[in-house]
Amino acid sequence: VPRRTCVGCGTVAAKRSLIRVVRTVQGQVQPDPTGKKPGRGAYLCANPQCWDQAVKRGRLERSLKANLSAEDVDSLRSFARNLNLPVGEAG
Repeated sequence: VPRRTCVGCGTVAAKRSLIRVVRTVQGQVQPDPTGKKPGRGAYLCANPQCWDQAVKRGRLERSLKANLSAEDVDSLRSFARNLNLPVGEAG
């Protein structure tokens, strides 16, 4: 089973249990729940605190070798907030 490390908390887990964030060829940073988008990727737990720590401490920027714009940060935090919501309550 392929294993990856969460860039937020450092936990090593099965690749399928983590969520990939990708820097696309165009330079955009976005969540990649399918894990199939082309580009440089980093992995995070499905825990909003991990996403917050990865952004605050610059770990996500370092892993993706990219500077995060304010729009990138907002969209990642919005995605992370909706991770733990029951189906039908995202928004």
